Amino acid sequence: MTTMEVESFLETFQTLIMASLTPEGGAHASTAPYVRVGNDFYILISTVAQHGRNLLSNPNISLLFVEDESQCVQPFARKRVTIEAAASEMSREEDAYSSVIERFRAHFDPELVTSLTQMGDFHLFKLSPKSGSVVMGFGKAYRLDAHLEVLTQIMGQHQRGHGNG
Repeated sequence: MTTMEVESFLETFQTLIMASLTPEGGAHASTAPYVRVGNDFYILISTVAQHGRNLLSNPNISLLFVEDESQCVQPFARKRVTIEAAASEMSREEDAYSSVIERFRAHFDPELVTSLTQMGDFHLFKLSPKSGSVVMGFGKAYRLDAHLEVLTQIMGQHQRGHGNG
């Protein structure tokens, strides 16, 4: 497994799946369109929505990019990348804000993105990876660093091993 293979897999997605924590500590799963700049992911979401409120109260999140079930050969070994990340709200005054919004306009409906940025409840969040993992099949699991580079293979402790049923 190479870092380039992880990058190629991530490039196939327009949306991410995000697990966040409610202010009361409950788990909440959601999805959002995103753009990527370097190693960081950016989402433009409403703070009226639960996931927006969650990010304002707790920056610790987990991101999931998972192979489409219709393309999946084996559901038990579904290809996926999981990223532990920290969320931070970007101010409209920050230099990078405009360039990230321009990226959203280039990847999605530009009129819709412009409309969303004019709404007071829509905020731009930067999601910065801390670590992660990638699974590309049975016995093909690897740890990722904060730069999403492949570190080491994850080895399991199976009593019988795969296929010895």
